[in-house]
Amino acid sequence: MPGGGAGAGQHRAVLVGTGLRVSDGRRLAREVASSGRRLSTVLVPDFAPEYWLAAEVLCDEFPEARVVGPAPVLARIERDHPAVRAQWSDLGSELPSRLVALEPLEEDAVELEGHRLELRGASLGLPDRHYLWEHRSRTLFGAALLWLNVHPRIADSPTAAERVAWIDLLDEVAGLDPQFTVPGHRRLAAPAPDHADPVAWTRDYLRAFETELGKPVDPEEVEAALLHRFPSAALPATVAASVRTALAHP
Repeated sequence: MPGGGAGAGQHRAVLVGTGLRVSDGRRLAREVASSGRRLSTVLVPDFAPEYWLAAEVLCDEFPEARVVGPAPVLARIERDHPAVRAQWSDLGSELPSRLVALEPLEEDAVELEGHRLELRGASLGLPDRHYLWEHRSRTLFGAALLWLNVHPRIADSPTAAERVAWIDLLDEVAGLDPQFTVPGHRRLAAPAPDHADPVAWTRDYLRAFETELGKPVDPEEVEAALLHRFPSAALPATVAASVRTALAHP
């Protein structure tokens, strides 16, 4: 379900994120290998574990690959890695076992055979939420900013101010008028939502969340309303945590 995306040149590839499980990393490694390219860089734009936890699998397959990201994101990963592994211990043998070497980005971009992937976002209200922009092809990699037919993990942005900052970032990326948009999370095998634009879908979801959260009803009724509004969205089990966390952080 995490679909951070990839950029490919004639000989090399860049991945945005690693996947969460060992099998996620292996799948991405197979996709790169089958393309005939070498993986040069894994870009980690966000603290969410699906963007870095399976890095060891990719680095074992492509030892020359660098794992890079914004310094604040990498510092948080290095600090919280043990806690994240404990949180995901139920994965068992699918849980990656070690943290690979992480390199802070020297500038806010990654070069790939004449293409420049610019790291943008990270507003004051949402400092670790980034997206990537490739100007020549007008391609947007949304990372954890963009979701499509998947209930967003709003518990990671529990305050109303953070969700306002999230919508502001969505307005910013919409203003880029991208030709291609790759959401960080999408449901691959499911009925198509009313529109397939991840920017609009995520913005609609956040606005619906605020609308339902503002009603004088119990948390269970807010959860039920969101599940009714987005019946085909994946990860319905996350909605309850999102609602309760938001109510606890007005």
